Amino acid sequence: MNKRNTRQKNLILKAVQSSMIHPTAEDVYKTVMRELPNISLTTVYRNLNQLAADGVIKRLQVPNKSDRFEKNPDKHYHVCCDICGKFEDLSEPGYNYNLDNIECPDNGFLIKSHDIIFNGLCARCKNQ
Repeated sequence: MNKRNTRQKNLILKAVQSSMIHPTAEDVYKTVMRELPNISLTTVYRNLNQLAADGVIKRLQVPNKSDRFEKNPDKHYHVCCDICGKFEDLSEPGYNYNLDNIECPDNGFLIKSHDIIFNGLCARCKNQ
């Protein structure tokens, strides 16, 4: 199937790439609406899903919260504040490549890769 490079897709990608946070689809929608007021949330979701499937951006599935998207495809961990919801990259601990591409001896399941989201308190919430 021929993948079209539309203005909507370009603006959605730009919104993710220029974001200083890990935006949700709703965050991206609000940003893109400034330039394309008639864009639908469905269009934003569809393009985010396609960009993630193509490996251009990364989708982060956050348990019990909205998925987030990020521009950095390199393997790394994340941290989420339990109080304010702040969501950031985490450089320490460094990504454990030893947990990728291993076969579990008890069930034979092949682990291809992993994502870890640590929960805790950001500096601001910790000090309040």
